[in-house]
Amino acid sequence: MTPSERTLSTADVDDVFEVLADWRRRAVCHYFATSDRTATDVETLATEVSNKGARSASGAASTSPSTIQTQLEEKHLPVLHQIGLIDYDERSGAVKYWGSPTVEKWADHAQAVTRRTDF
Repeated sequence: MTPSERTLSTADVDDVFEVLADWRRRAVCHYFATSDRTATDVETLATEVSNKGARSASGAASTSPSTIQTQLEEKHLPVLHQIGLIDYDERSGAVKYWGSPTVEKWADHAQAVTRRTDF
């Protein structure tokens, strides 16, 4: 799969909404879309997502960085990788974001709609 194919510019609607269905995945997309970084490690990403969750009503269960890191590693990063939005190396913990205007547009919309109560 080439990087241009990974952009999800013609993303299947189900894939877009699967990404947006969980606040942790939205937070991952938001982190990359609003920073100048296209790559990071899972530990840094977990801290950023944890910070976002701590300000979010839907992050009520646990937003500790270690809990978020486990959730990202076991569920959310594999979903984003399978869809083609990121590359994720489980052994090194490296995460490379390919970007998606479609996903980012809908993530911005979801954030605007839920801004008062949720990320």
